[in-house]
Order: sequence, then structure tokens, then C-alpha cells
Amino acid sequence: MSGYANDQKHYQRAEKEPIEIMQMYFTAQEFYGFCKGNAIKYILRSRFKGSELKDMEKASQYLAWAVDVLHGEKIDPRLKEEEP
Repeated sequence: MSGYANDQKHYQRAEKEPIEIMQMYFTAQEFYGFCKGNAIKYILRSRFKGSELKDMEKASQYLAWAVDVLHGEKIDPRLKEEEP
């Protein structure tokens, strides 16, 4: 199981996920900053939590969402991001 949101069962239980609610109520700039901040958090902590790959996958997910925000696209945490 990866660090991506769509692979985590606890992300698939609610009708709306917190990230979706944040996207609804934050400005695009606020939401973009949130995504960048979380990516940085996962990258910086990745060496210390015992699952560096999973944390880097989570960082990658947040970076992909930040790019989506810049494109003006709505994110869907239930979709798996395409490989670059």
C-alpha cells in the first residue's frame, strides 16, 4: 500500500474528505500554500519515520495537487495521479 490518499482505506470512508472541504473554503492561494506546506513536511520528516518511500509518495501527492491548483483544476483525492 502506497502513501497515496486513494490507497488508504480511511480516506475512502467519508463522503467528503477534509482536503475536499479545504478546497471548497480556502482561496486558491491558501489551498496551494497548504499543499506546498504538506509536501515540505513529508519530505523533511521522511528519513525519520521508518517509511521514507511512503512519505515521499505523500509529498508527491501534495505536489501534484499543488500543480492542479495552479492549473485551476479541482482535485479529487480518490483518483490516483498519473505517473510523469
